[in-house]
Amino acid sequence: MEVLANIPFVAPSAEQKKMTIDYDTIIVGGGSAGCVLANRLSADRGHSVLVLEAGRPDSWWDIFLHMPAALTYPIGSRHYDWLYASEPEPFMHNRRVSHGRGKILGGSSSINGMIFQRGNPLDYERWGADPGMARWDYAHCLPYFKRMERSLAVQSDFRGSDGPLELERGPAQNPLFGAFFAAVQEAGYTLTDDVNGYKQEGFAPFDRNIRQPAA
Repeated sequence: MEVLANIPFVAPSAEQKKMTIDYDTIIVGGGSAGCVLANRLSADRGHSVLVLEAGRPDSWWDIFLHMPAALTYPIGSRHYDWLYASEPEPFMHNRRVSHGRGKILGGSSSINGMIFQRGNPLDYERWGADPGMARWDYAHCLPYFKRMERSLAVQSDFRGSDGPLELERGPAQNPLFGAFFAAVQEAGYTLTDDVNGYKQEGFAPFDRNIRQPAA
């Protein structure tokens, strides 16, 4: 598999035009979905894949990407973020809501502080009800969610155990977490055992894609 990121376009010379390379699959966009697709396709060594990404590469030395606590730096930066914003929201005094999207290899998964959260099941049910979208309902998507992950914190019928994406639960040991969870319950809200499991609604520590090696 070959990945080209943040490469400016330069018209090829006559000699370069003769040196063409054929690929079985070209993926335009090396975001979260594009990278997963490239990984799956390139698992077959006989299948050549080219990934094209407009943003910068995910360099090992970039602490803003590889230190989760630094997530406030790439989000909102033109170097890492497409800086999308909503249309003026009529029920918010016409305020535009920023919507950070990763402009980098790995997409938004590279700038989200390593938090992992699935979409809400009811969203998939709504999509599945649209014409021609029956296989986008939650029942059809759940096996793929499970296949992608190795959940270390929770084992249930809704979680995977042998996928490539290792997920652990934030410890939430600071006393402020306990005070926060107590406060939301006093305000009438509920807790949930797993935001990526049977019941997403509620408050709970996040799953995160951070692997803590054994001491």
